[in-house]
Amino acid sequence: MRKIIFALAIIAAVSARAEQKNVQMLTNLSDAQLGQVMDNFAASLGVHCDFCHVHKEGTHDWDMASDDKQEKKTAREMIRMVIDLNEKSFHGQPRVGCYTCHLGKEHPSSAVALPVPPIPPTKTHEAEEAERKALPAAKDILAKYLTAIGGDAAAKKLSTTSMTAKGTRTGANGQSFPVEIYRSGGNVLVRTTPPEGPAMSQMYGAEGGWMVGRQGSRALSAADAAQGLAAARAYDPIIPPLPENARVFGKATIDGHEAWTVGVSRSDKSRERIWFDATTGLVLRRLVTTTSPVGQIPTQTDYDDYRDVAGVKIPFTVSVSSVNGSATRKYTSIELGTPVDEKLFAAPPPTPPPAPK
Repeated sequence: MRKIIFALAIIAAVSARAEQKNVQMLTNLSDAQLGQVMDNFAASLGVHCDFCHVHKEGTHDWDMASDDKQEKKTAREMIRMVIDLNEKSFHGQPRVGCYTCHLGKEHPSSAVALPVPPIPPTKTHEAEEAERKALPAAKDILAKYLTAIGGDAAAKKLSTTSMTAKGTRTGANGQSFPVEIYRSGGNVLVRTTPPEGPAMSQMYGAEGGWMVGRQGSRALSAADAAQGLAAARAYDPIIPPLPENARVFGKATIDGHEAWTVGVSRSDKSRERIWFDATTGLVLRRLVTTTSPVGQIPTQTDYDDYRDVAGVKIPFTVSVSSVNGSATRKYTSIELGTPVDEKLFAAPPPTPPPAPK
């Protein structure tokens, strides 16, 4: 069986692995964190869940705890190798991960692919220094972005006011369905309605959250809610400021637009690269990389179709790609400052998942 494409990645991660059994190496991870690491494994090797885990074809059930497959035993050895290598050679920093060697293939290459492409000449130190001095300052690029979205007042409105958005969500499989987003007071509610039903909802907040889907409703721990909140915020417009360590790396071309590339270190576990349109100043792309025990996990967001909403330029087309899959939201309406009913964020009574067949 091929890897199931879930409508919402966080529901997949938590529902499929909510009951952690026989986890020997990747302990101390929340359900959502473990799910994301597993998806990163699959993407790094270009395989599906059934490569390591036992899937019962007759009942369509998963036996995640089973050690029947040799591939799962080998995976544990590889996890230990990666952790040891990072600890001993990179001072505990996750410089090496599964993708480092596998590059999306089941078996890593052991030799250089031929023919070798032409290697550009090495730049002199003087040439590199001249290029660096010609780059604009990160603060100037940010200032242009602020002006483009409407100024300091617009940035403050983005970061402090409530937001309601409606539109459609299209997954990698081409299936589209309605999506609604409600944000207020640090809480985010995402509600989708797949064609086959029923509606699915996820609520993330600083203290925890909940989800309702085909398998009933259940509460989310603070750690799982934080993971979901980070995923939900991938769709939000960039909110300044950038930290002092922001650095301009040069220019790149994004979908035909020249863009300044700005690197940001948010913390020891999160780094970003943001591409600002060199002409308009608006953000075109954002790449967030978070660390895990076995490597770095990227999430890329692309922004398009900026429109004015209450004096703020906001992208109405947002595409997110991650190890969980990819999806594009096209908003038909976005409202800023409209009161959001706080009852929307109230958790429903938990219901147990259906008994296994």
